[in-house]
Amino acid sequence: MPVYYQPGYKPGKCGKHDSDCHSPIDCKPQYILARCNNLTGVSGLGVVAVGEVVTPRTLGNLSLSGLHCFKRPVVKLDLTAVITVSAALALDTTITFRIFKRCGNGEETEIQSFDVNPGIALAAGASIPVAFSICDHNECYEKHCVYRVTVEATAAVALAAAINVNQGALSALVYDLC
Repeated sequence: MPVYYQPGYKPGKCGKHDSDCHSPIDCKPQYILARCNNLTGVSGLGVVAVGEVVTPRTLGNLSLSGLHCFKRPVVKLDLTAVITVSAALALDTTITFRIFKRCGNGEETEIQSFDVNPGIALAAGASIPVAFSICDHNECYEKHCVYRVTVEATAAVALAAAINVNQGALSALVYDLC
Protein backbone atom coordinates (compact mmCIF):
# COMPACT_ATOMS: atom_id res chain seq x y z
CA MET A 1 0.00 0.00 0.00
CA PRO A 2 1.57 3.36 -1.05
CA VAL A 3 1.98 6.06 1.55
CA TYR A 4 1.36 9.68 0.54
CA TYR A 5 2.69 12.46 2.72
CA GLN A 6 0.68 15.62 3.09
CA PRO A 7 2.38 19.05 3.04
CA GLY A 8 3.63 19.77 6.53
CA TYR A 9 3.98 16.06 7.40
CA LYS A 10 7.29 14.96 8.84
CA PRO A 11 7.94 11.26 9.26
CA GLY A 12 9.59 10.86 12.61
CA LYS A 13 10.37 8.37 15.30
CA CYS A 14 7.32 6.40 16.26
CA GLY A 15 6.43 6.09 19.87
CA LYS A 16 3.81 3.91 21.46
CA HIS A 17 1.00 5.76 19.70
CA ASP A 18 0.38 6.30 15.97
CA SER A 19 -0.09 10.00 16.63
CA ASP A 20 3.62 10.19 17.57
CA CYS A 21 4.49 9.48 13.90
CA HIS A 22 2.68 12.48 12.48
CA SER A 23 4.50 15.49 13.88
CA PRO A 24 4.16 18.50 11.56
CA ILE A 25 7.11 20.34 10.06
CA ASP A 26 7.58 23.83 11.48
CA CYS A 27 6.37 25.58 8.34
CA LYS A 28 5.40 28.95 9.72
CA PRO A 29 7.08 31.64 7.64
CA GLN A 30 9.98 32.84 9.74
CA TYR A 31 11.56 35.17 7.27
CA ILE A 32 10.56 36.85 4.03
CA LEU A 33 12.98 38.94 2.02
CA ALA A 34 12.07 41.51 -0.64
CA ARG A 35 14.58 43.42 -2.76
CA CYS A 36 14.33 45.63 -5.83
CA ASN A 37 16.89 47.33 -8.03
CA ASN A 38 16.43 49.62 -11.01
CA LEU A 39 18.18 48.36 -14.12
CA THR A 40 20.93 50.60 -15.45
CA GLY A 41 19.62 49.97 -18.95
CA VAL A 42 21.34 49.69 -22.31
CA SER A 43 21.49 52.28 -25.07
CA GLY A 44 22.60 51.65 -28.62
CA LEU A 45 22.41 47.85 -28.55
CA GLY A 46 23.26 46.50 -31.97
CA VAL A 47 21.48 43.64 -33.71
CA VAL A 48 23.95 40.85 -34.52
CA ALA A 49 23.54 38.65 -37.59
CA VAL A 50 22.49 35.09 -36.75
CA GLY A 51 25.58 32.87 -36.62
CA GLU A 52 27.92 35.71 -35.60
CA VAL A 53 29.44 36.09 -32.15
CA VAL A 54 26.96 37.74 -29.79
CA THR A 55 28.23 39.87 -26.93
CA PRO A 56 25.42 40.35 -24.40
CA ARG A 57 25.16 43.64 -22.54
CA THR A 58 24.42 43.74 -18.83
CA LEU A 59 21.21 45.55 -17.88
CA GLY A 60 21.72 45.36 -14.14
CA ASN A 61 21.92 43.09 -11.13
CA LEU A 62 20.31 42.39 -7.80
CA SER A 63 22.12 41.24 -4.65
CA LEU A 64 20.38 39.12 -2.05
CA SER A 65 21.93 38.58 1.35
CA GLY A 66 20.63 36.64 4.32
CA LEU A 67 19.72 33.54 2.30
CA HIS A 68 21.23 31.33 5.01
CA CYS A 69 18.22 32.27 7.17
CA PHE A 70 15.95 30.12 4.97
CA LYS A 71 15.52 26.35 5.19
CA ARG A 72 14.58 25.84 1.51
CA PRO A 73 14.67 29.26 -0.20
CA VAL A 74 12.59 30.03 -3.27
CA VAL A 75 13.37 33.26 -5.11
CA LYS A 76 10.65 34.80 -7.26
CA LEU A 77 12.28 37.21 -9.70
CA ASP A 78 10.35 39.81 -11.67
CA LEU A 79 11.93 41.69 -14.57
CA THR A 80 10.28 44.68 -16.22
CA ALA A 81 11.65 46.99 -18.91
CA VAL A 82 10.73 49.00 -21.99
CA ILE A 83 12.43 48.31 -25.31
CA THR A 84 12.57 51.25 -27.74
CA VAL A 85 13.98 51.03 -31.23
CA SER A 86 16.04 53.83 -32.75
CA ALA A 87 16.20 52.21 -36.22
CA ALA A 88 13.73 50.05 -38.12
CA LEU A 89 13.90 46.39 -37.08
CA ALA A 90 13.30 43.46 -39.40
CA LEU A 91 10.51 40.96 -38.87
CA ASP A 92 12.93 38.21 -37.77
CA THR A 93 14.60 40.22 -34.96
CA THR A 94 14.85 38.36 -31.64
CA ILE A 95 15.73 40.17 -28.42
CA THR A 96 16.96 37.77 -25.72
CA PHE A 97 17.06 38.49 -21.99
CA ARG A 98 19.16 36.14 -19.85
CA ILE A 99 19.22 35.81 -16.06
CA PHE A 100 22.36 34.54 -14.36
CA LYS A 101 22.99 33.60 -10.73
CA ARG A 102 26.17 33.58 -8.66
CA CYS A 103 26.03 32.28 -5.10
CA GLY A 104 28.85 33.20 -2.75
CA ASN A 105 32.17 32.85 -4.57
CA GLY A 106 30.78 30.17 -6.89
CA GLU A 107 30.58 30.14 -10.64
CA GLU A 108 27.93 32.21 -12.42
CA THR A 109 25.28 30.08 -14.14
CA GLU A 110 22.43 30.97 -16.47
CA ILE A 111 19.09 30.06 -14.92
CA GLN A 112 16.60 31.35 -17.50
CA SER A 113 16.31 33.15 -20.82
CA PHE A 114 13.38 34.88 -22.50
CA ASP A 115 13.01 35.76 -26.19
CA VAL A 116 11.04 38.75 -27.39
CA ASN A 117 9.94 38.40 -31.01
CA PRO A 118 7.78 41.37 -32.01
CA GLY A 119 6.30 39.33 -34.89
CA ILE A 120 6.19 42.41 -37.11
CA ALA A 121 8.76 44.79 -38.53
CA LEU A 122 9.14 47.77 -36.19
CA ALA A 123 9.65 51.38 -37.26
CA ALA A 124 12.10 53.67 -35.48
CA GLY A 125 10.50 55.10 -32.33
CA ALA A 126 8.38 52.02 -31.56
CA SER A 127 8.42 50.66 -28.04
CA ILE A 128 7.67 47.26 -26.50
CA PRO A 129 7.00 46.75 -22.79
CA VAL A 130 8.39 43.50 -21.38
CA ALA A 131 7.72 41.70 -18.10
CA PHE A 132 8.93 38.26 -17.02
CA SER A 133 8.72 36.27 -13.80
CA ILE A 134 10.58 33.16 -12.76
CA CYS A 135 10.88 31.05 -9.62
CA ASP A 136 14.37 29.91 -8.74
CA HIS A 137 14.49 27.09 -6.21
CA ASN A 138 17.69 28.38 -4.73
CA GLU A 139 19.77 25.44 -3.59
CA CYS A 140 23.04 27.25 -3.02
CA TYR A 141 22.44 27.99 0.69
CA GLU A 142 25.03 30.75 0.72
CA LYS A 143 24.67 33.95 2.71
CA HIS A 144 24.82 36.01 -0.48
CA CYS A 145 23.56 35.55 -4.04
CA VAL A 146 23.69 37.92 -7.06
CA TYR A 147 21.31 37.79 -10.02
CA ARG A 148 22.43 39.50 -13.25
CA VAL A 149 20.34 40.32 -16.33
CA THR A 150 21.77 40.64 -19.85
CA VAL A 151 20.22 41.49 -23.22
CA GLU A 152 21.23 40.70 -26.79
CA ALA A 153 19.58 40.94 -30.22
CA THR A 154 19.90 38.83 -33.37
CA ALA A 155 18.40 38.90 -36.87
CA ALA A 156 19.29 37.73 -40.39
CA VAL A 157 21.01 41.07 -41.05
CA ALA A 158 23.14 43.01 -38.53
CA LEU A 159 22.12 46.54 -37.55
CA ALA A 160 24.23 48.87 -35.41
CA ALA A 161 22.88 50.79 -32.41
CA ALA A 162 19.23 49.94 -33.01
CA ILE A 163 17.79 49.10 -29.58
CA ASN A 164 17.52 50.77 -26.17
CA VAL A 165 16.31 48.98 -23.04
CA ASN A 166 15.37 51.29 -20.17
CA GLN A 167 12.87 52.01 -17.41
CA GLY A 168 13.39 48.57 -15.98
CA ALA A 169 13.60 46.93 -12.59
CA LEU A 170 14.60 43.57 -11.21
CA SER A 171 12.85 42.60 -8.01
CA ALA A 172 12.93 39.51 -5.81
CA LEU A 173 10.71 37.98 -3.18
CA VAL A 174 12.35 35.21 -1.15
CA TYR A 175 10.42 32.78 1.03
CA ASP A 176 10.71 29.27 2.40
CA LEU A 177 9.31 26.36 0.41
CA CYS A 178 7.46 24.08 2.77
